[in-house]
Amino acid sequence: MSSAVQERPFHANDAELVPMRRRHVRSVLRIEALVYPRPWSATLFYQEIARRPDRVYLVARYGMEVIGYGGLMTSGLETHVTTIAVDPDYQRNRIGMKLMIGLIDAAISNEGYSVSLEVRRSNLAAQAMYETFGFRPVGIRKGYYVETAEDAIVMLVEAIDSIQYADRLDLCRELVATGEHSDD
Repeated sequence: MSSAVQERPFHANDAELVPMRRRHVRSVLRIEALVYPRPWSATLFYQEIARRPDRVYLVARYGMEVIGYGGLMTSGLETHVTTIAVDPDYQRNRIGMKLMIGLIDAAISNEGYSVSLEVRRSNLAAQAMYETFGFRPVGIRKGYYVETAEDAIVMLVEAIDSIQYADRLDLCRELVATGEHSDD
């Protein structure tokens, strides 16, 4: 954790979301190695961020330090979160929520109707965060995570273009703004 974080409490509002660029990939790979048993390669990230307009990849920065990232792919009205991760030193500070808001905003901007994702069955903290956004379990992918043979829970939220969902997203924005700790 940077010394600035140790000197004063970190707040999610201190982080800025920006589009992922090639220059961010080295920092993203560092986080990948910390949080995933089978990290993506630099080549895969380079390929994904080059696929505009059907891909959106964001990084959360604290100053110039990349502290989290997330990705989204779009296919018609359907969007899918391809990846999301936060540096362990910054977890439980609503950075994951801030990234998810950015991804859902991008899905709405691309005229999406639904967002899906997979999450490890054991990752209860992430599941709770996704439920805050209105995601619900819709299926299981047996042995999806090859490195551990762990199942993935498929989660889905629909009608992200509705007024009701806009209200839910506003509540999520308020949760991020309060700076209260969470499990994301």
